Amino acid sequence: MLKSAMELLYLQYRQCMEVVKNDKFYSYYAEEKIRHSLQVAGAGNYLVRHIEWLKNKSAEYVEMVCTAVLLHDVCRFSEIVKLYHNVSQYDHGVAAYEFLRHTPLFDDIRIRLPIKHHGHLIEALYADSEYQSLSDDLRDEVQKICFIVRDADKIANFNMVTHEPYFLPLFMDIDRELTAEDLAISDHVWQTAFEENTVPYPFHTVGDRVTSFLSWYMDINYRAALDYCDKLGVTDLMFAMYDKYCGDTAFKQKYVPFVKNYLQTHDFIK
Repeated sequence: MLKSAMELLYLQYRQCMEVVKNDKFYSYYAEEKIRHSLQVAGAGNYLVRHIEWLKNKSAEYVEMVCTAVLLHDVCRFSEIVKLYHNVSQYDHGVAAYEFLRHTPLFDDIRIRLPIKHHGHLIEALYADSEYQSLSDDLRDEVQKICFIVRDADKIANFNMVTHEPYFLPLFMDIDRELTAEDLAISDHVWQTAFEENTVPYPFHTVGDRVTSFLSWYMDINYRAALDYCDKLGVTDLMFAMYDKYCGDTAFKQKYVPFVKNYLQTHDFIK
């Protein structure tokens, strides 16, 4: 299954590159996304080796979970083509859910539903009518697999923004001289940041955006994901980046201990 998944992923990548190969931005975007898919797969491989509830599962079951991780962005490449043609209303997770429905080897709800919602707030999975209609046991499986996909995706993104800072201007408007206003924290971030959830849009400042990055830790589910972040050194680097780009001292003095306490005391899944 994994070999076929890799072949499918690269097919989507090559088809995308045929369209955008003469455009410097979009061809580089596609190249970064195939690399991202492999990095997420690597993070997923670490997680499945260290998650307790998977240790009594068959090799075939673990391969199915790894397939969901590998294919999480399989329709990112069709999204890039859409963007190249100035079509912005496209959800690559939902598109992959539909695409894999018509690919018999991967038409498994334990693959498709986690992929559908990997980039959404987790409440979108819980509100999904198909998810709600599943048996209790199958709902539990889908949820846990979705958590693996989401955690692996975050590990790769944390690694990118901390170890490859040249990507940061893609996410934050820092490719210029920053002012105190740029590093400020908006009122709505002050109001929502201490709810043990990811900070919601909109982000009006660089300070808001970097707070949202740090808040991603509130959406990590497995202790193994935090352990891998520590092995990569990304958690310390995230706090260092936060110290640099959050200019509201009063907020920072409150939010940093809040996040660190969450990481130390939250009951993550084993």
